[in-house]
Amino acid sequence: MSAPSAPAETPRFAWLVPVAAVLLLLRKPWALHTPQLWAEDGSIFLQQDHDWGSRALIEPYNGYLHTLPRLIAWIASRTADVAWWPAIYNGLAFAIAVGVIARLASQRVALPHKPWLMLAIPFTVCSAEPIINVTNLQSITTFFLLLQLFTRPAANAWHRAGDLAILGLVGLNGPFALLFLPLYAWRAWRERGIDTWLALGVLGVCAAVQGWFLTRGGLALQSTTEPFHPFGFLAVHGARLVTWPLFGPAAVRAWPAAVHAALAVVIIGALLWRSTRATGGRAWRLPVTIVFGLLLAASLSRVRTDLWTPADMVNGDRYFFMPRVLVTWLLIAECFAAERAMAWSARGLCLLGLALNAPHFTMPAPPDYRWAEHCDPIRTGTPANILTLPEGWWIEYPGRPKGK
Repeated sequence: MSAPSAPAETPRFAWLVPVAAVLLLLRKPWALHTPQLWAEDGSIFLQQDHDWGSRALIEPYNGYLHTLPRLIAWIASRTADVAWWPAIYNGLAFAIAVGVIARLASQRVALPHKPWLMLAIPFTVCSAEPIINVTNLQSITTFFLLLQLFTRPAANAWHRAGDLAILGLVGLNGPFALLFLPLYAWRAWRERGIDTWLALGVLGVCAAVQGWFLTRGGLALQSTTEPFHPFGFLAVHGARLVTWPLFGPAAVRAWPAAVHAALAVVIIGALLWRSTRATGGRAWRLPVTIVFGLLLAASLSRVRTDLWTPADMVNGDRYFFMPRVLVTWLLIAECFAAERAMAWSARGLCLLGLALNAPHFTMPAPPDYRWAEHCDPIRTGTPANILTLPEGWWIEYPGRPKGK
């Protein structure tokens, strides 16, 4: 798969990176001004780093390695007092998200409509779960794997080393190296360049490692003998990927499941079909479409989304964030379609989605559990239960192991 030629305007959009970063921060400002640990941040990554030290870096969780959260926990525990750990966790998670946007802005990444693709990341609706926390970094870091498919050859050894380092870290931060490996193999075979072969080699190693852990730990998180429900699958994905971003959260709660399912078939179906056309940006839209399909299949293999309730916009939103952004990218492509009716329809839907979701742009602040006031047991090694986010989560801190 060869990258399309870079548009002439690409170098001009570095200035948009800080703008997109500010917008992302405005979505969830409390993640930095009142930082708290989120879910497995504390109960898994903090606790296991505390108990096992560096050995935790190679410990799988939910069937595969989580290298970036493990590294962040390791860095925090060795550079700062425990009171600062949530700030380090969230600060680095935010910096990595901004890094994705900066990568997209790079003139080496040959994609059209750069400003709109960049702004789609902070503007795409989501719950608090997928962004600016360590536990769900996969929701954002997987974009690095996608962008590498459109990255032009390295100009020097530093570029090449940076590309491979990113691929290695991201490839060992979730199971997605397995999904992207065929696309990297296709591109390497088509282009036969040193960079594409090296990228394939690094991702292949990551896929082998994660695949080995998955075969030992199992793929599914949700065990059920319930048969697959196609209508439920369409309704849930229509609600999460179409209704919410284009018609707002009130429509998700008010409209029946049949409407959500119909929107999935009509709007997503049309976007995917048009991406396969011989014209209109097929060189980048088709790989995006393939990744979209692979992500849906992967999430279904982990959790039975077809059994979920369409009106629920919170549960497992990490599985929907990247597919939601990709649908937005495909809709952005239609804003520039040659057919005037299609272009204006796509622009209208984008503007409608922005207007209806604008009142909910900034996520409401959760309870402040005052980490700095209640983290002293970790400092002293005393057993305690310490509340974290989201509501209902806490660290069952058992105290410092003997000899530490």
